Order: sequence, then structure tokens, then C-alpha cells
Amino acid sequence: MLKDAISKARKTLKEAQQKHSIESAAAVEQVYADIKTLNTFINNEVDQIDSDGNLNDRDRSNERRKIFEQAARKLELLKEKRTKSALIEQLETKLADESGTDDESVLKFLREREVRDRLYGMTTAQILSHFGKSLFDGSNRLLLDAILNAPSGFEMLPEDTIQKLREIRTQILKPEIAAELATTRRLNNSIEQIFWLVKKELDSMRRKELPTSFTIKK
Repeated sequence: MLKDAISKARKTLKEAQQKHSIESAAAVEQVYADIKTLNTFINNEVDQIDSDGNLNDRDRSNERRKIFEQAARKLELLKEKRTKSALIEQLETKLADESGTDDESVLKFLREREVRDRLYGMTTAQILSHFGKSLFDGSNRLLLDAILNAPSGFEMLPEDTIQKLREIRTQILKPEIAAELATTRRLNNSIEQIFWLVKKELDSMRRKELPTSFTIKK
């Protein structure tokens, strides 16, 4: 019954097996197995209801609706168990932690201050016009560090630009964590979409079993 969700899960699993690590693919494989198990539960329960000669049409409809509602509760438990929001938060914390990543030497401090002195008086537009490419591709580390290490109250670029540059620097310093975070985010989005499709299909099946008087006309 969960045709669209199972199809999406199968496609996502195939892509994960081709492009990502064994651990990442295993996470998607578990979700795929969960959805198939849920689908088997629904099919078995509905078959028993439909074959029960002691039920009239209204009773069968009510019982099927209860099964779809029970499946929706099972789905919520699966979502809580399988999504990786906690892992994403851990990776984001590791990526944002800059301790031990910079050389705190006096020479480095003086070189950064010299760069800031040269930039003093330039507008945001002028800085980005002259140095934008080397800033955003991370190729000019001294310039990047000089701007990001500017004293509080003397920031040289807007906050949103500063935040983007911080992300670029941490990606340069910690490429493995950055890559793992990007992969986890992509897979998590795919898993969330699978669960969304399951909920959509369950809601549709449940609505079809509602009495006509409760059906909302579009």
C-alpha cells in the first residue's frame, strides 16, 4: 500500500550504496526495511479485516481506519528513531569548534593586523570587489583569518558574510568533518522525505475510510 514511499526508499538506498559509505547506506537500508515491515503489517491487518465475514461494510471501514491510525503512530516512533538530528548537531559542534586550529604566534597576529590596517576605510563592497573570490574559495588564508579575527566592534564585513566565511574556514581546516556533515544532511533530508511520503499515503487511506458525512469536499 505504501507504494510511493517504498519506491522513494528503494531509489534513495541505491544512490546511497553507490555514492556514500557503508555506514551511511546502512542507515538508509534500515529505513527501507522499516517501511517494508510497516507495509507488511498494514497489508496483513487489512486482509484479515476484509476476509472477516462477521463484519459489515461500515465495520470493515472503521477497522481499516484504526489500522491506518495505528500505522501512523508506528511511523512517528520510526521517525524519532531513524532521523539523525542528534548526529548532525554533534558534527556541527565539531565543525564550529576552532580550538587548536590556529597558530596563535605573535608573528601571525602582527601579519593579520597589518592586513586589517590596509583594509581600514574600505567599504564592504570594495572589499568584496577586490578580494571576494579569494575569500570565498578560501585560497587567501591570511586575508580570511585577518577579517575573521578582527576585534569585537571592529568587524569589517556584515554578520551574515562573516558567518559564511567562518563556515568556509572550518571546512578548510576540517574537511573530513565537513564532508561527513554534508553527507549526513543530504541523507537525513532523503529519509525525512520518505517518512513524509509514508504519512501522506497513510492520511489518504485513512480519509477514504471516513464516513461520507465527515469527508471534506474540496
